Amino acid sequence: MEKQTKITYILFGLAILSIALHNLIFGIFEIEEPVSFTASLVLILGFALSIIYNVITYIKRGEPKDLWKLGFLGLLGLIGLHPNFGPGFYGFYGFFGFFGAKGWPKKAKE
Repeated sequence: MEKQTKITYILFGLAILSIALHNLIFGIFEIEEPVSFTASLVLILGFALSIIYNVITYIKRGEPKDLWKLGFLGLLGLIGLHPNFGPGFYGFYGFFGFFGAKGWPKKAKE
């Protein structure tokens, strides 16, 4: 896996862990603690910016070549089918579009 794609997955995983930690601390102590909340926001923003950066560099230079591997994040859209989570997760279905990036853009033959 290329470095850019790996960074995107790492940011996503860290954001999920930070959100879970925040909810755990709130559930146990019933206090809003700002450290993991702020970390969650920063990591989610970093994840979104890395997706945008990956797409722009893919369009311009064709890198990272394994951008299509981020398409599996589209499975998170299934969480929106759960009644308690709501339709906000349906936006994750857009990540399935990365599967179409496999082998694109084709280099012109010289």
